[in-house]
Amino acid sequence: MTTRTRSSGGCWTCRLRRKKCDELHPLCGGCAALEIDCLYGKEKPPWMDGAQKQKDKAEWLKREIKRRAGTRRERRYLQGVEADMEGLDVSPTLPEDTAAGNVASGPLPAPSTSTSTSTSSSSPAGRESSLPDSGDRHTTPSSSTTLFGVGLTPASSDETRTNIGNPPLIGPGVIWSELTEHDVNLVMLYLDFVFPFLFPFYRPPLLHAGRGWLLAVLARNKALLHTSMSVASYFFNVVFSNTLEAGQLCRVHNFEHMQRQQNLALQELQREMQDIVARGVKGYLTETGRVLASIVQLLTFEVGIANTGSWLMHLDGATTLYAEIFAQHGMTDQNEPCFTKVLEQLGSKPSVLPAHNCIWSSDQASLRFFTAYLLFFDTLASTTLQQPPRLQRLHQHLLGVPTESEGSGASEDADGYTLPHIDLQEFIGLRNWVVISIGEIAALDAWKKEMKRTGALSMTQLVERAATIEQKLRRSMLTIDPLTVKPPCPPSRNPLNPLIQYTHWSTLLPSMMTEAINGSTALWGQAALTYLNVVVSGWQPANLEIRTSVAMTVSILENLPAPSCLRTAVWPFTITGCLAAPEQEDSFRNLVTTMGSLQAFGTIMESLAVMEKVWANRAQIEENADQWDVSACFRSLGHDSFLV
Repeated sequence: MTTRTRSSGGCWTCRLRRKKCDELHPLCGGCAALEIDCLYGKEKPPWMDGAQKQKDKAEWLKREIKRRAGTRRERRYLQGVEADMEGLDVSPTLPEDTAAGNVASGPLPAPSTSTSTSTSSSSPAGRESSLPDSGDRHTTPSSSTTLFGVGLTPASSDETRTNIGNPPLIGPGVIWSELTEHDVNLVMLYLDFVFPFLFPFYRPPLLHAGRGWLLAVLARNKALLHTSMSVASYFFNVVFSNTLEAGQLCRVHNFEHMQRQQNLALQELQREMQDIVARGVKGYLTETGRVLASIVQLLTFEVGIANTGSWLMHLDGATTLYAEIFAQHGMTDQNEPCFTKVLEQLGSKPSVLPAHNCIWSSDQASLRFFTAYLLFFDTLASTTLQQPPRLQRLHQHLLGVPTESEGSGASEDADGYTLPHIDLQEFIGLRNWVVISIGEIAALDAWKKEMKRTGALSMTQLVERAATIEQKLRRSMLTIDPLTVKPPCPPSRNPLNPLIQYTHWSTLLPSMMTEAINGSTALWGQAALTYLNVVVSGWQPANLEIRTSVAMTVSILENLPAPSCLRTAVWPFTITGCLAAPEQEDSFRNLVTTMGSLQAFGTIMESLAVMEKVWANRAQIEENADQWDVSACFRSLGHDSFLV
């Protein structure tokens, strides 16, 4: 019997860890499983010196593996959630979109439902090695996610839903006395600081019962509670990462607590999704709405910690559930969507106050809040995924107003409720027409690529559709003047307290808040025009219209009240930066640098990495300009970037 000599061709990472390497190329099994860099080569890397550098590298690698452990556990939980979603059958539930002037009309590609597996297993170093393919992706939708208009059918019969032997869809609420003092502190940190920081424009008036609904929802929804405490732990680490008071031991403890709460949230969410599969949505509107809130909140958390690996799965689940809520609870006898019908099933209609001043129940307020952010997230994701927003067929109903009322900006439905049903400026600080326009441009881009793929593209039709969007967008932008907006935040660009700009929002007068909303809307509107120009003209940074639009957006960015306000403008910041001239690059880098420790919260660093990738490959992009566009920028890091 011969003795097999151990190969010396293993990767340097496994040698550093003193682990056996299976020598698979370009990524060995051990490194792939741990999602760490896998390095092959004849020459020793500089840190493999058999001395202090090697020891330091080994210690760093141990910490990195531990840090990534939470993400790997999350992925396993999410795979379970995805499997649960696939257990739901699908069937047509909503009519085709017939909205006038909808650029989504005509053949459209099927939506992409997952990120590419060819890049997800590669190391970060490998992803940076070459410019990714920017061509169209044509994937087949899985049963877990579909175009809106295809909903989920309950997996159980009416008899099953009324069986008293079945436990409630959502388990018992939180028993506050069982929470530790540290947990209670985190809940208050979330309510007092984190929530206002994440959603600085959200200031519900007294007649809407303020933010009291949030505490009520946290008390009933364990998944949401655990997610909130996880966000608060991360927030605490970020804010105090550069202070003398925050010791390393404290930061490690908070990081571990964040991972523990995140795992508990995922476990609760998976259990709730299993119940949804078993019972269906019909008859369980309240419970389904709370599951939806958990998913959107978890998606918000992923954005907050810049986790690029699982946002699409969360978005898939949320949009599918939301479509089913309307299919089962929000359709009129004429088969038209009706948000009022959904709300009134979650709480009684006020009998004293007029509908436009109603005091929403906690479930009603929660659904309105998470509806606003789901519509926003879905629309921005479409600009990366090269598809129309999945909920676009609800845009006109939820975000629009009758044509004759557009001048006044308000109207009422047949039940006396103020239109639009969802006014995004109350939630995200943007006028509805900006988000609607971005969705229409994304749909136009998807249509153009599908027509081009099939050889049926008509430039005349493309220009006509683009002109319709541009006219509406420019007409709306005439109602605001970004140059007259007064800075609503303190002028200091390097405050001692990194949260001062955001805590200041809560004290703004209504007139100042309006000015802030106008400035934010102007920034997003101008970036939307840049996006539209790229869709029509292609990737031409030197094009006069594109250069003019970029210059105007840069001017607005440079006049932001404070760098930290950039966190709410990542999408326009990225589009503008990718098209910026070489001499403008440092301006974008400086804007991020002056954010201080808050640049670690959200996707601003991902945004800058996208820009750096595009800037470093200018020559290659120019040679293949017909294969490059905005969505290619958003996928240039080897994965789909979710820049919100």
